[in-house]
Amino acid sequence: MSIVKLRELGVMIDCSRNAVVKLSALKEFIKLCSKLGYDYVGLYTEDTIEIPGEPYFGYQRGRYTLDEIREADSYARELGMELRPYVQTLAHINQIVDYKDYNSCIDVNDILLIGDPGTERLIDNLLKSVSEAYTSRKINIGMDEAHMVGLGKYLDNNGYHNRVELILKHLEMVVGLCKKYGLEPQMWSDMFFRLMSAGAYGSEDDETADKLSEKMAKEVRIPDGLELVYWDYYSTDKAHYERILKQHKALTDNISFAGGAWRWLGLTPYNDYSIHATRAAINACLSLDIDSVVMTMWGDDGTECSIFSVLPALYEAARLGGKLPNGDAEPELFFREVTGYLLEEFMLLDIANPGCKGEKRNNLSKILLFNDPLLGIYDSLVPEKAAGYFRDASERLFKVIRDRKRAYDVLFEMQGRLCKVLELKADLGVRLRKAYQSKDMDTLAKIRDKDLPLLIELLDQFYNSFRAQWMNEAKSYGFEVQTIRIGGLKQRLKDITCYLNDYMNGLVPMIEELETQGLPVGYSMHGVSDEEPEYNRYEKLVTTSRLSW
Repeated sequence: MSIVKLRELGVMIDCSRNAVVKLSALKEFIKLCSKLGYDYVGLYTEDTIEIPGEPYFGYQRGRYTLDEIREADSYARELGMELRPYVQTLAHINQIVDYKDYNSCIDVNDILLIGDPGTERLIDNLLKSVSEAYTSRKINIGMDEAHMVGLGKYLDNNGYHNRVELILKHLEMVVGLCKKYGLEPQMWSDMFFRLMSAGAYGSEDDETADKLSEKMAKEVRIPDGLELVYWDYYSTDKAHYERILKQHKALTDNISFAGGAWRWLGLTPYNDYSIHATRAAINACLSLDIDSVVMTMWGDDGTECSIFSVLPALYEAARLGGKLPNGDAEPELFFREVTGYLLEEFMLLDIANPGCKGEKRNNLSKILLFNDPLLGIYDSLVPEKAAGYFRDASERLFKVIRDRKRAYDVLFEMQGRLCKVLELKADLGVRLRKAYQSKDMDTLAKIRDKDLPLLIELLDQFYNSFRAQWMNEAKSYGFEVQTIRIGGLKQRLKDITCYLNDYMNGLVPMIEELETQGLPVGYSMHGVSDEEPEYNRYEKLVTTSRLSW
């Protein structure tokens, strides 16, 4: 008989991709999660945590002091919740690799060198600090996505070794250090699967799955007391999650699941998709007696999206997991009591990505914001009647906050300002190239004299609302990245004005970029299909040239 509710439900905040949630906002978020029935909040800190004796660890990155963690920990306990640490003890330590203090203990990319005394010293210092700052004894030690482990400096020094055995060797050391400090470890499970199945995270084919499970059961020895976390947020099919969970059970009974409240693909959340994926995943967990779930909130490529923007997804996870204090009684009313907004109002925060509905995903808002109007790399993705779509979207967002002042109005303001920018910019490159190549000087003059000045003004308004959202919930560290990105876009628009002016006044014979014939997007997009474009690499959104070396 399957369970009907989760034993524990948590939410993990990514504090490692530029935005470190400041203490006041963290407390507010903990309080909200408490009202929704969550049991813990986790802080994912790759390097953004103070470690005595490691001055460059999180240097100028807004790292949490140990006293800040203690204060947040105490606040969570007052509300009957836990604050839990999520750290990395193998890979994903990317922001420290260029410091000479750590050069010797890096294997390749952002992966620590297994067996190196410097690696063990760093992890020992990290776990000691964590054990002293957090009350909870639970800890996530990471160890995910170490795809090149053993293939860099380790290979040069020691020759090739079985990489599953390497990870198990390293894991034994990390688990031993956890025991030293009284910590109960869990780790992401993906590397065991990827190293034994040609890079795949589990198998969708029953016959292959059985063979993989048999092989893993023989070759992978999970240390006593270690919990494996299966993370997955890429499917809306319950059967998919059930298949992979069953494969985990071949390794150990000590399993939990990590789903996702999608806020990591640009400036706009994916609440609708998150809800569909979460329904499938949590129902699969309940059917297989997996009673511990965490909702991850990653912040890929700079953490542009607010932690509060995905409250509908977090609410739905709590409802599905049987954690809401009032059960399912009047769920819409309960959401409004907790947040001050109607659920349907909060769902509007998804609107800046046209066509992102139900099981469909895209991050067109970010793609079209940074798509260069002269290069037109992503012009083939511009939706029909884009200006009208974004005009309507901005009006609907601003309507939510008109004549009212509520706690999360800044989220609607930011998304509304983004849509106002996209109303004018989304198809700017298409209009510009068409007018130039047809020698339509009247349209070029309109773009130069009206559209570009207005767009720069709207971009300033968006930037100010984005900065207000950021400063409302995060430390100021990391926002310099957004200043550079949006400031660069603003300057580019000014340059285009100059190019047009020079061309139309006969000072230059042509605008070279507009002489070329635009091609469909040539990059391998990250979405599930060409109709659901996702691309979240800023350096490839703005230019086909090298942004850095």
